[in-house]
Amino acid sequence: MTINNLNSIVPPKLMKGDCIEIIASAKAIALSDVDDAVSLIEQHGFIAKVNPKNFDKHHVFAGPISQRVKILQDALDNDEIKAVFFARGGYGTIQLIDYLDFRKFSEKPKWLVGFSDITIILTHVKTHFNIQTIHGPMPYNFKSTNEHTLNRLFDLIQGNYHSIEAPFFTLNKLGLCKGEVVGGNLSILHSMMGSKDVGAINGSILFLEDVDEYLYHLERMLYAMDRSGLLKDLKGLIIGQMTGMLDNKDPFGKTPYQLIYDIVKKYNYPICFNFSIGHVAENQPIIVGAEIELDVNKDVSKITYVL
Repeated sequence: MTINNLNSIVPPKLMKGDCIEIIASAKAIALSDVDDAVSLIEQHGFIAKVNPKNFDKHHVFAGPISQRVKILQDALDNDEIKAVFFARGGYGTIQLIDYLDFRKFSEKPKWLVGFSDITIILTHVKTHFNIQTIHGPMPYNFKSTNEHTLNRLFDLIQGNYHSIEAPFFTLNKLGLCKGEVVGGNLSILHSMMGSKDVGAINGSILFLEDVDEYLYHLERMLYAMDRSGLLKDLKGLIIGQMTGMLDNKDPFGKTPYQLIYDIVKKYNYPICFNFSIGHVAENQPIIVGAEIELDVNKDVSKITYVL
């Protein structure tokens, strides 16, 4: 365990032969849906663990709440498990969060990897325990994620860092900033407002992504976050992919990026759009809680880890 420049805790890097457990905390998933992920984990030199009971179906969920809590708690507490890859998103992780005990995990942290519905775990762990996690591809999505992106995920858990770039976008607000990067799925972050879990956002470089939301609701969530003060004191803002956004019969009149820009353009921090983070084949993994430098210039936007 190490501590970075801003004192967030970095879980130990994985070594070949270490064990990674695949955990379904939310929507039901068939065991066969993680076969490709198990094979890939083993190809990279690690041991893949799955608990067959975690692939039971209870209505739309991967088992009853109590069962999902126990399986995840066991993985958090088990010293033999060096990383947890959350199997998929959907909905359901919020049902577990208040039953989980992170005390042993905070003493012996391990990499937690996921995105979308898993945003609540990543944000909770950063806010309350200052431990880094990884926002990145999940086993259910491995088969639709490109090889380059998956290689970068396995690089990160082994302590090998890469910069992330996005081409210039016309709505970008140029500038250079440095700070801790936090964020994830906009809908999940919006649902956490009013809880004690969003404290890590203040003064951060925030990244956002989302999927399958109506444009009017996307704008409503952003207005709510802005009016709550969460967007005011950022050091920078990274907008990832807004995938499969929906519109009504009467058009909303703005693209997702245009409506976001109109809400945040009043601020003086750097803003960049169209980063490949979110529900896309190139869902670039990013370390939540790491210190980064964000450079938004006339040619490119670039995220570089400060080590």
